[in-house]
Amino acid sequence: AGVTRQAAHYHLSRMVETGELLRMGAGRGSRYVRNADLEHRYALEGLQEDHVWREVSAALPAIDGAEPNVRSILTYAFTEMLNNAIDHSQGDEARVMAWARDPFTFEVHDDGVGVYRHLRERLGLEDDLAALQQLAKGRETTAPERHTGEGIFFTSRTVDRFELDANGLRWIVDAARQDHAIGEAPEHPGTRVRWEVDPATRRTLEEVFTPFVDPESLRFERTVVPLRLFETEGRFISRAEAKRLGRNLERFREAVLDFEGVDEVGQGFVDELFRVWARDHPETRLVAINMSPVVERVVGRAREK
Repeated sequence: AGVTRQAAHYHLSRMVETGELLRMGAGRGSRYVRNADLEHRYALEGLQEDHVWREVSAALPAIDGAEPNVRSILTYAFTEMLNNAIDHSQGDEARVMAWARDPFTFEVHDDGVGVYRHLRERLGLEDDLAALQQLAKGRETTAPERHTGEGIFFTSRTVDRFELDANGLRWIVDAARQDHAIGEAPEHPGTRVRWEVDPATRRTLEEVFTPFVDPESLRFERTVVPLRLFETEGRFISRAEAKRLGRNLERFREAVLDFEGVDEVGQGFVDELFRVWARDHPETRLVAINMSPVVERVVGRAREK
């Protein structure tokens, strides 16, 4: 409060000049990040993500000496995200950046076609936003013979903050707030994925995976879908919206639909999802959570039919 736009710009410019910050982009698309403790470009052809991780962690003692649970999270997230660039980006190289501070922060930026466009084209989806929404459900991949489609889903829930920018869209998962958001991102080639991990976190990979994985088969059988990623002004009215939400949920034994922040639902939307879709996919259990009293009444009536 009390800081003018001109003053803020002056201080940011001074921090760039002194090396405290790095300016990325230009004009309104500019963003400022702390200068990385490590930055390296890698040719993607023949690259092995585990070799790169060993190189990166060995170069940063704070990361190499992190607590075992933290190091497991860092290893999982880094290798999964770099592997996505290697196998899916259709790019030539990736820039890897790391900040060994609080929070530990990593960024992988490839020069490919962009994850949302790539998924949209391969799966025949209507737009890039639909591709983002499918990624958020999990088990979505363009190479099922090589990948399970779990990496982005679990990485976004394992780290403290996750950002996936591509094709003018940004998907943000904030674990501290238990929040998902979609926004605009500056247009740039390829995909930029950035994530943060609290060095003092007590979270473990096991506790993140357990709610979603069948204990016997160890398969990814349960998903949680935040409906706010699909909403239009806090409302869900049409059958078309229900069909988009239900797309590919039959891959799971249980799909938890999180209605947090949803103020209104239409009869058509609810009937299509909780009666028609549920009837056509009896092998998948739909669970609705965080409903307002109004939404709960409408959903309850549809389920009674």
